[in-house]
Amino acid sequence: MTAIWIAPLLLLPLVGAPLLMRPAFGRLGAAARVVLAGAVGAVLVSFVMTLCSLAGVAWSIPVLAAGATVLAWGLSHTSAFAGASAAPRGARGGPVAILAAVVSAAAVAAAALATRLGAATSPDLFFFWGTKAQRFAAAARVDVAYLTAPFHGFLHSYYPPLVTDLGVFASMAASRFSWDGAMATFPLLLAALAVGLPGTLDGGRDRVAAASALAVSAISLGGIRASFAGNADSPLVFFEALAIAVLMRRDAGEPATQWLGGLLLAGAASSKVEGLPFAVAASALALRHEGARPTVRAAARLLGPTAAMLGAWFAFGLSRCLFHEYSEYGPFSEVHLDHLGAVLAAVSRALGETARGLPWIVPALALAAGGRIPRTARLPLGAAAALVAFLLFAYLHLASDPTLWIRWSAPRVLLPVAAMFSLAVAVDPLSARTTRSGLP
Repeated sequence: MTAIWIAPLLLLPLVGAPLLMRPAFGRLGAAARVVLAGAVGAVLVSFVMTLCSLAGVAWSIPVLAAGATVLAWGLSHTSAFAGASAAPRGARGGPVAILAAVVSAAAVAAAALATRLGAATSPDLFFFWGTKAQRFAAAARVDVAYLTAPFHGFLHSYYPPLVTDLGVFASMAASRFSWDGAMATFPLLLAALAVGLPGTLDGGRDRVAAASALAVSAISLGGIRASFAGNADSPLVFFEALAIAVLMRRDAGEPATQWLGGLLLAGAASSKVEGLPFAVAASALALRHEGARPTVRAAARLLGPTAAMLGAWFAFGLSRCLFHEYSEYGPFSEVHLDHLGAVLAAVSRALGETARGLPWIVPALALAAGGRIPRTARLPLGAAAALVAFLLFAYLHLASDPTLWIRWSAPRVLLPVAAMFSLAVAVDPLSARTTRSGLP
């Protein structure tokens, strides 16, 4: 049953293929294009599901797949993708790249084994992610009555839709929900990163391969210890890592690359609440790269997909009187600064108790060993800083003592920081990266 449930998700690259098949992306590795096409396909399928919900149209696999594929095809034939040509790839990697591939494979295998044994299973899968996906798949729509029923507040009706949508999509195709399949998305997405990051990142193949292996290993170890399997944190870090890898490229100023980065950031923003501040910060930082002109069109390419995804989702929530904001912990302006010391101590303790902090310490040491941090590396580091600031604000936002909440959540929600440290290692401090394609 697990394989049957996973199979529809493995076909998502076909949905995003019209976009990634364009010559503009010929500079990317073939395996990377398949992974990126799957990511784009997931975002567009979720978007179509939200539009159908808003219009009151019941979900069906043919309609969702066809609608998302048409969107990808239509976007790929806009002027942003016209006339683009492929750039040459870097030299083939040597022994370091081969060793890095072995390390990545071992990290994915460890995640798969831990998931199979139940050691990485997230309780949140049973509390709301899986529960909502199972219910919505049976109803072929967002079950508003179920979400608004007494005692169902724990389902977090306002949570972004993508993770639930993908669970519904797989369940409808397989004719039932699979708990094992949902848990298997952790090693599956980790494997996709292991395959996709080396062909997406710019730079020398050995250095890029090593940085990719570092990111995959950090996510694997941290995810196992922080109970990632079946949770939304796996899709979140998947989209965030791919988005930053795309926007760190030398061609990040080109319209086609901006669109791809924007779609990946939309995937992050529609996976979890903290994906939105990450997407905003990453977009702002990307606009300040060398050679990139921060025009309105560039900003629209980077943030437009996120605005469309979340705009449709909140329009649905408002129209059904389900939600109108991200809320749960009290008034937005209420910040308890007297908790700051306790929050910082609790976060430090929680990370230290997660594999002795190695998922964060090792990438940070690898980055520090390179000496001066290149300008391009400021994109992943700045996005990581924005995420940390948002999460600290969230913890300070709670009126009661947040220590227990931090102990449970901090290792999960801060694992993207380890991934950002790892991606920053991909930038060679000695390389000249002052030339970027401008935006028209």
